[in-house]
Order: sequence, then C-alpha cells, then structure tokens
Amino acid sequence: MLSALAQLAIEKESYLEKTHVAIHWEDVAACVEPFLESVRSELLAQSQSFVPELSEISAYALSGQGKLLRPAVFALSGFSCGTFNEYAVKAASVVEMIHLASLIHDDVIDEAETRRKQPTLSRVWGNRTAVLLGDCILAHAAFLSLHLGSQEVSHKLLSSARCICIGETLQSLHSDKVPSLEEYFKVIALKTGELFALAAELGAVFANAPAETASELRQYGLSLGTSYQIYDDCVDIFSTEQLSGKSLGTDLSSGKRTLPVLLLLEQASESEQKQISSILDNGTPERTQELLPFLNKYSILQSCISTAQSEMGIALQIARSLPPSEAQQGLMKLLQFLSQQFEKLKSL
Repeated sequence: MLSALAQLAIEKESYLEKTHVAIHWEDVAACVEPFLESVRSELLAQSQSFVPELSEISAYALSGQGKLLRPAVFALSGFSCGTFNEYAVKAASVVEMIHLASLIHDDVIDEAETRRKQPTLSRVWGNRTAVLLGDCILAHAAFLSLHLGSQEVSHKLLSSARCICIGETLQSLHSDKVPSLEEYFKVIALKTGELFALAAELGAVFANAPAETASELRQYGLSLGTSYQIYDDCVDIFSTEQLSGKSLGTDLSSGKRTLPVLLLLEQASESEQKQISSILDNGTPERTQELLPFLNKYSILQSCISTAQSEMGIALQIARSLPPSEAQQGLMKLLQFLSQQFEKLKSL
C-alpha cells in the first residue's frame, strides 16, 4: 500500500488543503462518543482505586476535560475494522492514563501553570506531589495492562510506556544543544508518535482485525502522532494562551529545540543565527515573541505545515484503503480537523 507515497502530494491537496467545510471535533468523534463516554467513566473509576487520601488529586488528574484524542483514535480504528470485545474500554483507558502521566511530568519540567484552561496539577499541589502522582498513574496503568486478556497486548502497552520515557529523556539530554532534524524526529516518534501508533493498532487488535490491517493502522497512528506533535510545537510559538488554553513559550524556556526553531536555524544568515541563539540561550516564555520576525521572514510556519501535511498524506492513504464506514470517515475527518487547526495558526 505504501509504495505509492510519491503521489501523496496530489491526494492531500484535494482532501486536506482544499476542503472548505469546517470540521469540528464533534464531527470527528460523533460515531465513537458512546465509547468515549465509557472511557471517561472508567478513568473516573480508576481515579478512586488508589487510597482515599489520593481521591481528590487523582480525580483532578484523570477526569479532565480533554478530547480523549488517543482513545478516539483507538475507537475509530477499531470500529473501522469490526466490533470490540469486553476489554476494549479498559485498554483505551490505559492508553489515556499513560498519556496523562506523561503530561503531569511534562508540566513539571516545563514549569507550566495552565493546561486545558485549568491550573496544572503541579501548580495546585506542587512539583514533588505532581511527579509522584504521575509515577502512581503510570504504575497503575502498567498494573491494569496485565489484566486485558492478552499477554501480547500487555507487552505492547508496557513497551510504549518505555518508549515515551526514553523519548522524554532524550529530549532532556538534547536541551543543552541544537539537535539535528533526524534527532528531533526520533524523539517525537518515541514520545508522541508511539502512543498514537499504539492506540490505532490496539483498536484494530481488539476488533480482531487481521495482523496486516493492525500494522497499517499502526502506521496511520504514527503519522498522525508525528503531525500532531509538529502542530503542538507550532502552537507553543505561534498561538496564544487564550486560544490554546495552556501555558505557551515553555519549549523555549525549558531548552527544547522544536521543528520551527530547527528550520529557522537552517535558513537564517550567520548574523541572524547569532541573534537567534542569544534568544534561545536566555529563553523565557516572553522572549518567544522576539523570534517571530525571523520566523515570519523565512515562512517557517508554512514549512512546518508542509512537513506535517506529508505525514498526514501517509495516514490519509491508509484510511482511504479501509472499507467505507462512519469510523473510516472519522479517521479521515481527524486528519482534516488537524489540517484546519494548522490553518488557524496562519490566521493569527
């Protein structure tokens, strides 16, 4: 299937870039909303499974108002292949718990104060408690993974959790240097792409899809996750806190060199590189604005969008190969939704 990738530029032009109908998250998730509601209930139940003293803080961590993007990918993938067995909701919840544990740790590292328009857990309860609760949630997710009716599924979940930890650690090691583009894409594949890939793959597995289909959907998730991380990196620089609902400029202040910065350093003149490096070496969230004239001069946002569109083109071809269904349409609408989120950044 993936041998025809040279033609993806034409395909993504027609579907991702020339669509004038606005796609909202509700359009993407409509056919899997009952499943997502079951995941929300499962997460709330799991938040009460520690000890009574942790009930409030664990509920705050696990019962947020997020989209449940990864469980949605899990469900769309699965329903595009068939119907789920009894373990599917819990498996999707474990995927989300791994993600939420990583967010708690990210917010501590980035010193973020707001996420999803709410104070971060670390801001309310302090960094030490936040780190320890993140550990609790990750350990609990690992425990639950052993009770999903399949040793292979348990292995995949634990392997993904390991990949995310490795990716985050590599990113931290890179904070004192400018990574290569190859190093950047390796990190985002590990820390972000892997969990999207797992969600799509496990959705197919729990719907008893053929191994080849599960593998193809894993690639869909990896390409989607790569695109989503590029979008998130662009939001940190080009969006506003009011629109994004979270603290911005934290990548710069924590020493992360993301795709917009790496592409800028590649294209800037030698004298500009010195100015840019001075901003980066003394980075604060407020200094992000000082990069914008350089970023705009070299059309860096558009370069990032083009990179993400190439990845979404791969995912689109995989989604199109599936049998027609509401869930299959949802997989394609999800790509369209993300593409339109990129376009919104251009209008700011």
